[in-house]
Amino acid sequence: MGVEGLNNHEHLSIIFNPIGVGMFSEEQFTEWTEEARKIAMERKAMIIGTSHADGSYRNCGISIPIAYCFDKNGEEVFLSKNDTRTRVLETDSRVTTFV
Repeated sequence: MGVEGLNNHEHLSIIFNPIGVGMFSEEQFTEWTEEARKIAMERKAMIIGTSHADGSYRNCGISIPIAYCFDKNGEEVFLSKNDTRTRVLETDSRVTTFV
């Protein structure tokens, strides 16, 4: 979906992307995270995305739970694949801790 439906605000600082279910392949994981990185740079805003912890969808058998954060320059703050630990992000310092 990319930026379709995302309003353009001049002073946007954080974009949240509630993904829903996990990814169904490594290729999809790469596609989604690279698109998120591009959106962060285009909008000059931090972007944070996460899927359900178990990633399941209709018992499909393949699911990769994900979570990511890229800063306004597209730099990786964290990128998680198949790791369901809870994270807390301090947005000012960019420090991520596990709960």
